[in-house]
Amino acid sequence: MNKLREFVDSVRKEMAKVSWPQRQELIDQTIVVVVFSIILSLFIFGVDRVYTTILETIYS
Repeated sequence: MNKLREFVDSVRKEMAKVSWPQRQELIDQTIVVVVFSIILSLFIFGVDRVYTTILETIYS
């Protein structure tokens, strides 16, 4: 039980050292990630459609 207490205490000390982002910074970074994910998925979709069209042309 003593080791568990030491572990929890060390976790609390380390969490106090963490530099948490401000609310606006977190919102901005989330928007960037969502937009980039949408752009990347559209790019992959486009490449897939091109390859599909090429392969359908070749095999038909």
